[in-house]
Amino acid sequence: MRVDRDATLPAVGVAACSTVLLGLGGWLWWVTSGLGDARAVFLKSVIIGSTFSLMLWLVWLLIVYVLMERLARTQVRVDELVRAAGFAAAPLGLGVLMVVPPISFGVGLVAVGAWLLFTQSAIERVSGISGGVPILANAAGFAAWAVGMALLSNGAHPLAPGPFVAEAIWDAITSLDVARAAVSGS
Repeated sequence: MRVDRDATLPAVGVAACSTVLLGLGGWLWWVTSGLGDARAVFLKSVIIGSTFSLMLWLVWLLIVYVLMERLARTQVRVDELVRAAGFAAAPLGLGVLMVVPPISFGVGLVAVGAWLLFTQSAIERVSGISGGVPILANAAGFAAWAVGMALLSNGAHPLAPGPFVAEAIWDAITSLDVARAAVSGS
């Protein structure tokens, strides 16, 4: 599929749908946990967060492209990389299973981890290289995505999908604890 030019839009569609499913899973977790304004979190996490996630996914691929070219001196075809990485995003769809509270965070992590591994395979297939440089390129791209998502998701504004919604709650709780400790002098 990576060489089939007609597969570009379906590949991007798989990435978009999978990202939305991850966001939907985080939102469903939020709703089933009774944490508050479900409508606002749907807009912030599923709609806006999924959009930001897709934009950062493109940054991830740009980083992979640049590092493969600079470090491995390999010209990776952008269209092939987008197609292969788009279909590699399918495991994110498992994130919809975050609706099950006892396993929600673990499911979100598994979905993101599987996405990372499938993307590694996609990079290796597109570049024809395995090992160090593709792993470094993928790790750097993923780091940009993950840090970007973490920065967008905080206690007041969970603007990221899936497990980052839970991270926003953690941020709110720890910020509250820090504020209480500062006020009480502890």
